[in-house]
Amino acid sequence: MKSSTSDFLTDVQTVNIVIKQIGPNKSLPAFKRIVERCSRQRVIQVSDNPRRLFHCSFTQSSSYTEFSELQQHRRVFAVIGVAFTNGHGDPDRSTRASRESTDSEITESEHISIAYKKLKSDYPNIICGRCILIGGKDEDFNEVERHERLCFPSLEEATQLESAIRELMRAIYIVIEMKRVDVSFEKKQEIACPTLADESRWQVGVETKSTKSYKKKCLGRCRKQHADYCLLTGLPQLALEAYEGAIESLKSAQDHLWLAAAYDGWASTVCILHAEQMGEINSGAFHRVASMHSMFTIPSIEINTQSGDSLSVSNDSVLSSPQGHKRHHSDEHIRITSSLSNGIERNESFGNESGIVSNGSSPSYREEPTKVKASKGLNPLSNFLSDRREKPTKERVMEHFKNAVDEFSKFTMAGWLEYETVMRAIMYLILEREYIKLEQFHRDYTGKYLDDSNLFMDHRMKAQICLNSAAMYKEIGFLRKQAFYARLSVLFDLHVTEGRVRQASDYKTVYPVLFKTLEGYGVNLNESHDMKNKKIGPVKLQIKSLHEIFTAANRSGHRDAAIRHLCFLLQVYYPHLDSSMTTRLFDDLDNLVKGTNTVHQLNQTIVVDDGKIIIPGLQLTRFPIILNPTVLALQPNLAPTIVPNKSQASIFIYTPFAKKADNALLWVTDCPGEVEITVKNCRGLELVVRELSLIVEGVNFESVQARLILPPEDEENNSGSTIRLLGVPREPGDLFITGYSCNVFGLHNECRFLSHNSQKPNKIRVKVLPKLARVYLECSLPRAPIEEENDEPSAEAVVYSGQKFDHTITVVNSSDIPVRYCGVKIWQPVVQGGPPLIRLDESENHAPEFEEFDTSDDLSSFVLKPNESKELKFHIFGIDPTSTADDLSDEEKVLESVVPLANTQAIPNPDTESNDMDLIPFTGRLLTAEFIVRYHSDITSEDGHSFERKCKLPIAISIIPAVTVSAWHVLPGDSPFSRYIVVDVTNSTEHDAELVYSNSRRMYVLPKETCRVPILSPCCSDVTGGAFHQAKQRGSHMMQKMETERLRLILENHVSKHLDIRWAIPALTLDGQVPVGSLLSSVSLLKQLVLPAISLDFFVNGKQYVSEDDVSVGIGQFVTVEVSIISSLAAEYNGILSLESEQEISHHLGSNDTSNFMLVTGAKKIPFTVDKENKQSASFNITFIVEGSFRVRPQITPAPGQNALLAEDMFATPVAFSVSTKF
Repeated sequence: MKSSTSDFLTDVQTVNIVIKQIGPNKSLPAFKRIVERCSRQRVIQVSDNPRRLFHCSFTQSSSYTEFSELQQHRRVFAVIGVAFTNGHGDPDRSTRASRESTDSEITESEHISIAYKKLKSDYPNIICGRCILIGGKDEDFNEVERHERLCFPSLEEATQLESAIRELMRAIYIVIEMKRVDVSFEKKQEIACPTLADESRWQVGVETKSTKSYKKKCLGRCRKQHADYCLLTGLPQLALEAYEGAIESLKSAQDHLWLAAAYDGWASTVCILHAEQMGEINSGAFHRVASMHSMFTIPSIEINTQSGDSLSVSNDSVLSSPQGHKRHHSDEHIRITSSLSNGIERNESFGNESGIVSNGSSPSYREEPTKVKASKGLNPLSNFLSDRREKPTKERVMEHFKNAVDEFSKFTMAGWLEYETVMRAIMYLILEREYIKLEQFHRDYTGKYLDDSNLFMDHRMKAQICLNSAAMYKEIGFLRKQAFYARLSVLFDLHVTEGRVRQASDYKTVYPVLFKTLEGYGVNLNESHDMKNKKIGPVKLQIKSLHEIFTAANRSGHRDAAIRHLCFLLQVYYPHLDSSMTTRLFDDLDNLVKGTNTVHQLNQTIVVDDGKIIIPGLQLTRFPIILNPTVLALQPNLAPTIVPNKSQASIFIYTPFAKKADNALLWVTDCPGEVEITVKNCRGLELVVRELSLIVEGVNFESVQARLILPPEDEENNSGSTIRLLGVPREPGDLFITGYSCNVFGLHNECRFLSHNSQKPNKIRVKVLPKLARVYLECSLPRAPIEEENDEPSAEAVVYSGQKFDHTITVVNSSDIPVRYCGVKIWQPVVQGGPPLIRLDESENHAPEFEEFDTSDDLSSFVLKPNESKELKFHIFGIDPTSTADDLSDEEKVLESVVPLANTQAIPNPDTESNDMDLIPFTGRLLTAEFIVRYHSDITSEDGHSFERKCKLPIAISIIPAVTVSAWHVLPGDSPFSRYIVVDVTNSTEHDAELVYSNSRRMYVLPKETCRVPILSPCCSDVTGGAFHQAKQRGSHMMQKMETERLRLILENHVSKHLDIRWAIPALTLDGQVPVGSLLSSVSLLKQLVLPAISLDFFVNGKQYVSEDDVSVGIGQFVTVEVSIISSLAAEYNGILSLESEQEISHHLGSNDTSNFMLVTGAKKIPFTVDKENKQSASFNITFIVEGSFRVRPQITPAPGQNALLAEDMFATPVAFSVSTKF
């Protein structure tokens, strides 16, 4: 058998040696190793000048030996018998049966000796033989000639095996060389005519030996044999001349069969010389097969050729060459290793180990043709025969090949010889790169061998011819042609004669052939086939070819291979299959899976022994389609944060990526993690996916399997379903999520996640931290329903506005890891005035040992031991439910839900109405707050960083309005140093409410009614009158807000001591405090409670004016108005006091200056000087000349050198007069 078309040329210069197992014990692996070691010695160099190489082929069988006289390379020159003794092999079944049926006992040595003699008798024309005995002793086999015995204790100790084989080759060479140098037939008158066996049966007529024609015939045949000996002994130039002489003689004698062989020999010799010149045929190369002695028995001389393999010839194999210094190349070891690997990798064929069959030569490993240098590819024939008188041209070479084919065609029994000549002609066209002519020649000359009328060749031989054609087309790169002839060979192989049924063995023969046609149709099983639209080749041919391979694998009994091919067909070509074929394929897959005892692993490589087929693993990503893998962060109560160690001194380098790198995506040991994926079903039927789980690398990971039932594909909604896959890491480290595994159609499927923009595997990296402490919160409040996506507990409470409740919250460490820091803070709606919604008890504070932690934002901090808990007390206060600071704009953080009394009748502004009022009828409000506990486990990383977690307890508080403030106003108090805060209080309940204010004063409010409550409050002397004006003069908006807030807090603390209104509803047994946070947050209200720089107190006709009631006077009636000036300034103040009158036209139009309607007798402007210790009075006599309502206001003009007073620096209540004609 041949591994490439070049072997048809090397055959004609190769000596055949048959090697077989003999004896009762057989050991196929050991026998193969011996054959391989012998094959490595199949070339020896027999001469240096000229350089001559002697080729041998070690084969287990030989056919067409009846033509050995016609073509010497078909002759078997030697035999080698291999026997195993003393337990080095297994007894053969046939031998065991014959022993049992024979009465006389035959010893093992006798049996081996008989078998060796029989082997030699099967080939009577051999020159010599060898008997290799593994495990036997030399003295036990005396019946075998001493020089023929090769005894070794074991195969490992057979170190001299190669040397013995080379000795055998040299012996054969010497005999053939003696025949070559014997040219006595040229001078003899009577020549012994070489003849074939049974030649007389097909010879026409009776030959007369005395005729001239007969002598030419004998001379021509002898010259032909002499030329064969020249070619076998490495002298192709002499062989070429001998073939030419033989052709002349045989042509004259009309000896057609021998003439055909001479034509074939001449043309083949030219091709060999041509190929050696171009480097196409490695004439001296042999394949090295790895064994335990491969690196110790390598010959020491290398002769490099163009083919990429190296020629190695040992020193002791050179005949007639001087023994001297041999130079070894420095890269000898590398080339030897390369040769070993090349010899192994090139073992490819169709249907068997060697793909092309000739006359029964031995199986060999494939030698791939290499590229030819451009300089030697131009007219190579003229290069190597330039010194000859008649140069062989391309036309002459092809003419001789055609003549040989024509002469062989005259003899039916030489049909295979004719075919081999055709293949050698094809090899020549390959060397000349004449691919178009080659294809035409191949079609014209090989078609007749495949014709049904050709009865000489059976279907097996025709199948082999197709395989040879496929191998030839593969060598020249015509892969589609190769696939076609390979499939055609399958048709001949599966040809069934009458009375015979196709067996599984038939399909086992053709399965490797069909498998290797995939390359010709562009199908590569090693590629990761995605589902994107890309050019995948001739789809219909690929589908048909894959289905044929599936059928062959199924019928040959390779169930796993059949399942794999079927899944590949569905994975890659599902969109190109019609519904009927898809249904049939899924039915076949279901039947195959049910007939298999074990679960088929799609990810594992399948090795089929028949033909040494390797089927790579498959990722069945189409059933189901899984897209967009996204690693989710842990639940908020479990998500960790890496906190850098602040105690370590380091150089600060700003980078915006630092925080992302530290806290990008973190999981925790023994804490479940989730990966979100999108799952689609592309089938029209329901798809069941079992055992769906993640595949990870890096750390120990426990995946949680999921079971899915996917509905049929919906064209309207093909977005798929989003699910989450769970898993628990069991150790810290870098976790890489690479893919998923599942059980679909009864098959175990493992697939890798792919990146979005490329087909490269997508490894998702997740950092897994060590096991951390886990803290959760318990509360005395009732629990509230939680959302599906959040497993944190929550609480709820219902309070009336103004109510106060005491509760507890417990921080529990449920793990066996201590917590070295635990800080508590509260997130709640911001209240700018009054008590907050939730407040920790004053007893809760910070532990003193937390200097390394930032406790500025925490209200309380402590430590927790393993399985320890800490109870905290807190208060809930029902704030005004109408609004909080979170409702407002950035400019005013507090929405005043109440308005001054003076504005109660104003027309509402549509721009501010949506912010100030709730358009929906108000029945209550739901406010949310959270207890946030951040804690550090007593575990640090190698860098000294700590790990922080947060747990939360959301609290939903429903506040029901009870008694609330609806409006307010500030009036003068009983002295210049006090003010009345008049508050309108509304009862929003359905029951009577009782109010208690100013310690003991009581008032009852009917349901849904409003009452006015006056509260006397002294002015605050801690804030000066111009403080708010000075705050607005700060350099930035933020500084202005900060200063204003500081002043507000001072006034809030002062006013809140006096603004205490309590309510009680006896019918509901409820009590509480009226929430006045909206008042305390109003800067406009608090500014009026500041002690002004100048206070003015009015006395009308000697009576102090303390209310807003009008003073009734008549027209022309004089009234004495005495003004008392009081100063709170540290320095004295000089100014001029005067009065002015104004008349209010309407609430919308404002007031009008009416000082001309008021007459002042005496001094109209009175100068004054006041200080903090002394006050001054000034009197005015006034009268009105028209009737109406007037308001008299003081007007202070600063003296020269004094600063003007601001509006808030002076407090005075205008005096209201009602002037009429009657009094």
